[in-house]
Amino acid sequence: MLRLALMGDLHYPLIEQANRELFELREGFYFNFLKSFLDLEADLHISLGDLTHNGLMQEFEEVYHCIRTSPVSFRHVLGNHDAYAMSKAQISSVMDHPPYEALETEEALLVFLDSTRELQPQDWSGDLDAQQLEWLESQIQRNPDKPILIFAHHPVYDTTHMSRENKMHIDPLLDIPSILGKRNGIGLYFNGHNHTHSIVHKEGWSFIQTAACLCDPSFRIVEIDSGQIQTRVNHVEDPEILQHAHELFKKLPGYHAPMNAHGEPSDRNCSILLPQRKAYSS
Repeated sequence: MLRLALMGDLHYPLIEQANRELFELREGFYFNFLKSFLDLEADLHISLGDLTHNGLMQEFEEVYHCIRTSPVSFRHVLGNHDAYAMSKAQISSVMDHPPYEALETEEALLVFLDSTRELQPQDWSGDLDAQQLEWLESQIQRNPDKPILIFAHHPVYDTTHMSRENKMHIDPLLDIPSILGKRNGIGLYFNGHNHTHSIVHKEGWSFIQTAACLCDPSFRIVEIDSGQIQTRVNHVEDPEILQHAHELFKKLPGYHAPMNAHGEPSDRNCSILLPQRKAYSS
């Protein structure tokens, strides 16, 4: 069995103590929320990007300090906010893994993408360079008997909720669907960016978007076991965390706050049956 814990856009901000109200709200929400996330039982904990709000080194250092107090295995795909203030080389000095990579387990192939533009705060749409696109295509064609799970910050154009809106998707000129279409087997694509829960099944793929942490304080659990992949949203129930999230949601400068982050029940939970693996005789 493989169990993954996913966190949507965290947006941890640097706030000066002089701004007492916002500072106290940040202290009351973020570290308690992170602790709840890191306490989840999982083989891998994954941030779907925008771990930080302004992409500042101090923001990264404070969040990673909290993460490293826990013994979990953690992966972070970069979000556009993460790359606003520093080069990716500078960001990599804080992270414990490359900006894009693949991990293979007994149950699945896990692919982590970097869909962010470097130092372009006016363009928050997604992009992948030619080298990464070529690498992605090579991963798509690996081990078709196993499901492939892709994790990126930006959605593929015209898939999950709001992914047709301006800058709310990977540049459609890259034609990611053509690359994904080369997969002969089960494929799931997980993303954040648009701050709402959404699940869309399209052209043999399941596109699964997780809401931002302030918009809907929750985590997404993904399990591969007994011939199926199940994903569900676990909502945080701590009233203090929820109250702080509600206030920050309204007051954090430069924060995208959609009207309905919860989506429909079908946007939160789903189950996908896996084909039986072929038995080979010697």
